Amino acid sequence: MSKFAAIFAAGTLLSRVLGLVRNVVWVHFIPSASLDAFLVAFKLPNMLRDLVGEGAMNAAFVPVFSETLQRKSEAEFRQLVAATMTVMALLLAALTVLGIFVMPTLLQVNQLRGLTGGRDHSPEYISFLVSTGRWTFPYIFFIGLTVFMMGPLFTMRHYTTPSWSPALLNVAIIACCALAWKRFPNPAHALVLGVWLGGIAQLVIQYVALGRYCGVWMPSIHLRQSGIKTMFALMVPVVLGQAAGEVNKLVDTLFAISLQEGVQTALFHANQLVLLPLSTFGIATSVAILPAASRAGARHDDAEIRSTLLHGFQQSYFLVLPAMLGLILLRLPITQLLYEHGEFSPTITDWTANALALYASGLLAFAWVKVAVTGFYAVQDTKTPVLVASGSMLLNILLNCALVRPCGYWGLALATTVSYTVNFALLYILLCNRYGPLWSKEFLSTLLRITLAGVMMTAIAYAVYVRVHYFYPTKALLAQVLSVSAPILAATASYAFLTWVLNVEELRHFFALLRRTRS
Repeated sequence: MSKFAAIFAAGTLLSRVLGLVRNVVWVHFIPSASLDAFLVAFKLPNMLRDLVGEGAMNAAFVPVFSETLQRKSEAEFRQLVAATMTVMALLLAALTVLGIFVMPTLLQVNQLRGLTGGRDHSPEYISFLVSTGRWTFPYIFFIGLTVFMMGPLFTMRHYTTPSWSPALLNVAIIACCALAWKRFPNPAHALVLGVWLGGIAQLVIQYVALGRYCGVWMPSIHLRQSGIKTMFALMVPVVLGQAAGEVNKLVDTLFAISLQEGVQTALFHANQLVLLPLSTFGIATSVAILPAASRAGARHDDAEIRSTLLHGFQQSYFLVLPAMLGLILLRLPITQLLYEHGEFSPTITDWTANALALYASGLLAFAWVKVAVTGFYAVQDTKTPVLVASGSMLLNILLNCALVRPCGYWGLALATTVSYTVNFALLYILLCNRYGPLWSKEFLSTLLRITLAGVMMTAIAYAVYVRVHYFYPTKALLAQVLSVSAPILAATASYAFLTWVLNVEELRHFFALLRRTRS
């Protein structure tokens, strides 16, 4: 992982930690029915944010911006960025208006009752759900432009602002939730206000960074540039492919809201806990290796792309494996410590912990999918991931339909993990066909040693947890803090020691990176 990746990972970690604080705050103040409605409404603009962000920025914008800067000139790079910003603003504005008008059709969740066997919502609740969705949806305009601006900044190797600016959304929601929730007829409206303030704040900060580091302050009306056509030709299949995963999330959300009250809250918070290591390590690794892989792709250097992918798989495995094992082991005490207070009942705690175990089981597959797609994006092949992701989407929907009645919310979480695992397996096979075997004796040896260290770390953490629980068996705050912090500290120290004893090279790279980041 490069120094730039470490900066991005650190900023992402800050945002995710604040996201956990945000979640703790809103489960304390917001009743589960209102929170369920907000989470469903916020899912729609957030889904489109992921489409624009991970799809367009990584796959279409960064390679074309990089090629323009490397082969042409900085002036042409700035012209292309300004013109693309104009197109994105127009598209996002049109999408915002369309979304507000079609919201009543999208949120007719009662139609799923026959499939899920769940509850039937009152007309008043459906009306509140639609209203919340309409007020939340304009966030896509603010965050869409914000995420677009990350592409030119990444091209200029400025990672700092894009990494920490998402934290502003969490700060705004925390402030509005804690200070203003009593001022609204429904507490969920305080969250909507936080979404607006956070979205505008992110856009302003990112715009200033774009002007400072890329020299682009104003959009351009000169839209007839070949780079724009190339980017949007690349973006269309990427959006279609990325849409498969986002449709999966939307289907999961609509299925969940049709089940018992609180299920959507439980699945959301379980997923958020998994996203903490995924965003910090998995996505950060893929973001870091894409520019290097794209430069190698421009030179038609398949060997360099293969080497970059192997490094990405190995690095993400080293960082993600202990997080995956730790979340599975400590799923219940972590959920109790963070969420079980205020409006968050013990029943929802159990649902969250069970879903967390299933989501965490697929954490490595989630992370490796992010790394694997860079092997295609680097050579501007956006069609292959589309086909694979579409197949994964269909599998997830079929599994949802098959599992939701007999398994309830368990079936939704299990379907997500299985479909993402299949997604990665297919991508990996196709990458091997293109670049040759994505393994080596050294690579497999490293993974084996990391696995051994992870298993031993888990055993040590479990032993510490059992002893702490023996001496502090109550649910008092001190007991909960010790039940989580002591095993985590023991796991961190033992994992570092074991990987050092087993001569895992990634550990030395990690500490060297920390030293460079401080300097």
